[in-house]
Amino acid sequence: MEYAIYTALGCSIAAFALCLYACARVGKFIKATDGTDWETLANLTGDIAALKRTAQTLNNRLNGMNKATIPQDQILQQMMEHQNVEHIRRGG
Repeated sequence: MEYAIYTALGCSIAAFALCLYACARVGKFIKATDGTDWETLANLTGDIAALKRTAQTLNNRLNGMNKATIPQDQILQQMMEHQNVEHIRRGG
């Protein structure tokens, strides 16, 4: 029974310590954002949107590099020529 009491006491102390840590972090955040006004927030939002568009454009370019650039008509023509060569080699 004593172990349960000591375990509960230890958990309570740990929870209190975590609560103090969270309060300190919230206080630090409030101090850091104290001078932020709506115009600054709007500018930051615009900057984030621009960075997102840039990243998406870069990803699209990189994905485009992996695609084949040979037109489908050229592929079909090469396939038909290959079939004709095989047909001739077989004696047909």
